[in-house]
Amino acid sequence: MLGTAQWGSPYGVTNERGRLDDSDLAEIMAAASEAGIERVDTAAGYGDAEARLAPWAPNLDITTKVKADSPVPMLDQARESLNLLGVESVRTLLIHDWFALDSARAAAAARELAGIRDLGIASEIGISGYEPTDLETALTCFDHLDAVQVPVNALDSRLDQDPVLAELTAGGTRIQARSVFLQGLLAAQTTVQLGQHPDVVHFHTACAEAGISSIEGALAAVRQRAWVSEVVIGVTSSQELGEIASAWPAAADQTPTFSPSHDLALIDPRNWA
Repeated sequence: MLGTAQWGSPYGVTNERGRLDDSDLAEIMAAASEAGIERVDTAAGYGDAEARLAPWAPNLDITTKVKADSPVPMLDQARESLNLLGVESVRTLLIHDWFALDSARAAAAARELAGIRDLGIASEIGISGYEPTDLETALTCFDHLDAVQVPVNALDSRLDQDPVLAELTAGGTRIQARSVFLQGLLAAQTTVQLGQHPDVVHFHTACAEAGISSIEGALAAVRQRAWVSEVVIGVTSSQELGEIASAWPAAADQTPTFSPSHDLALIDPRNWA
């Protein structure tokens, strides 16, 4: 899945290009088409990303997101997203701020989202989370959870042994992996401060010792997890997307072993500020 956070803001701790311009988007979408990528992840919270996606949206399977902790009803938010995208429906609609909801609001939001699905605005519904407890809460609130989006990467193993995954997969929930490159820290060595973290440095060293690129290592770490259904990849250029697309099949044959990080100040971007 092609991520679009960089389409509406200078997202990414290693992003040196800032908010992408129109020519960047055209080149990226051409590269995505060539690579056979037909699924896109976006959100109303990504600046004007939805509006900028509109020229390509009718031919894509789209995941977008609404916020439950908002004065604007989720149904109105969803309809505004459809208007900006120029489509009648999307494949998947997720609650973007699930982690911030108390139990009562979470239960009410799950019911509201199910009603939006029943209207045909989205074929599937679910949540965007950060940690196992988010998924556990979602399982108790939703009658059927179609999809969840969670951070998964070579340094983040919090979900690997959690029993919630077995329950999700048994119920047919699709698991979308994001933060595969941890905002670029795992894609290549970088001079930014977080890039000097010992766990990041160790990852790049392990890739070099295994004779693979850091991109291949990061992708291999995710492909090894059989419970991952889709992988969200954000890029700042068509060249980056081409490199990732080339590394994707090669990563399937790689089985490197990486030491997970237990430093939440690193693996949870909410703590970076």
